[in-house]
Amino acid sequence: MNRKIERIHELFLQIEKSHPHTGFETPLFDQLIEALKVFKDHKDVELFKIYSIHLHLKKDMPLRDFLYWIVPIERYLNKNLKDEDFIIFNKDENNEAHKIEKKKNPIPLVIVLDNIRSSFNVGSVFRTSEAFNIEKIILAGYSPDPSNPKTQKTTLGSHDYVCWETHPKCLDLVHDLKSQGYYVIAAETTSHAMDLEKPFAFDKKTVFIFGNERFGMDPQVIESCHETRKVPLQGIKNSLNVANAASIFIYEFAKQFTEHKTRLASASMLPGTNG
Repeated sequence: MNRKIERIHELFLQIEKSHPHTGFETPLFDQLIEALKVFKDHKDVELFKIYSIHLHLKKDMPLRDFLYWIVPIERYLNKNLKDEDFIIFNKDENNEAHKIEKKKNPIPLVIVLDNIRSSFNVGSVFRTSEAFNIEKIILAGYSPDPSNPKTQKTTLGSHDYVCWETHPKCLDLVHDLKSQGYYVIAAETTSHAMDLEKPFAFDKKTVFIFGNERFGMDPQVIESCHETRKVPLQGIKNSLNVANAASIFIYEFAKQFTEHKTRLASASMLPGTNG
């Protein structure tokens, strides 16, 4: 049985590799559809879900959407996406925030990870977020959460000390957060992105959104955010691993927030001020 699933996985990867040259007009696409249909009458629920994938695959679909459907295959096979593969790219429907050991006085920052494929990257962001005591992490789309054993392993226990929840669609999530008064910032390198060091306003809680490792953020999500910021880079490749980028963003925000609190404390001690 696993060999059949392995073959489906191989076909996904071969199509991904050939896509820049052939698109989906390749015999491999038809082979993939037939390989998925093999499980049509299977009684195993997970295998029937794999069969159902073929209903979502179209030759005119974007590569980003196509690669969405490799995720349940990889999870069925329990494959680890290596960090060096650098590819971005189900869900527990329980959206209740997990608050096992929530620490007090978190900094007013929420991290959203949208369609992150690598458990390693998610775990790394959890560790950084715990270290700086951020308010919450929201795992959008198919980003693996700590109920996934691989993610839980890579968080090194930090998920017990950071509130987290899941959300099916990042675009809807952005609208929800804005309606709740959050200031939402897309972390993406675009032509209109501002440098990360620009002072933050702390009159509202801030949200950073990070997109998947290969394709970045959906343009609609970027448009819906209040602003876009980037890490100013000087190299030729001009890109960072999503976990590294998140660490830099979180550090800069935490630094500015600490300076902001220090200024407020100093001002309150001046003659003639209340407090």
